[in-house]
Amino acid sequence: MLRSTLFVCAISAASAFAPTGFSPALRTSFKGDALCTKAAGRMTGPVAKAEAWVRVVPANSVAPGKQSDALVAGTPVLTGRYSNGKVWAIGAKNSATGTEMFGGKVDEAAQTLTDPQWGTKYSLVNGDVVGKWCPSPPIIGSLIGALFPPQGVWVPEVRESNGYIEVKLDVDAKAEFEKKFWKGILDAQGKADGGYY
Repeated sequence: MLRSTLFVCAISAASAFAPTGFSPALRTSFKGDALCTKAAGRMTGPVAKAEAWVRVVPANSVAPGKQSDALVAGTPVLTGRYSNGKVWAIGAKNSATGTEMFGGKVDEAAQTLTDPQWGTKYSLVNGDVVGKWCPSPPIIGSLIGALFPPQGVWVPEVRESNGYIEVKLDVDAKAEFEKKFWKGILDAQGKADGGYY
């Protein structure tokens, strides 16, 4: 009983540190379009990844030392630009609790992004945790760090092309993942595969 009470109190206290007024990785200040791409037609045989370069934000909207985020093909992406003009991209949510990482401090020398919520540093090269896991705030961060094991975040290939910052991602990953769950619930009559007709 005491353990569950402490757990509930800790989670409640942790939510007090959550940023307010945002929807994950797509705030109201974002001016671009959320993009979603679906593959046309049906495939037979082994399914290949549908990797594509997808536009995230206009390149001129990310000045040196600044960041921008977007929801691209169902994937939250955070992009930024180093002071030398080179662009970087990383998954927009931290791996501890899934809160957004927009506004996190970028250390250009170490090529890391510090999560503003829990203080964890993630490598902008491969997404691995660099240093301590959830070091802040002191007590609550330690508790969250104990509840959730250290885990890196996704770092996509990134480029600047035709006036946009683009990332390479599997545009069908979300649909492929959800396909096995939703078909039985929402397609009880077999309309998706033609079994009903």
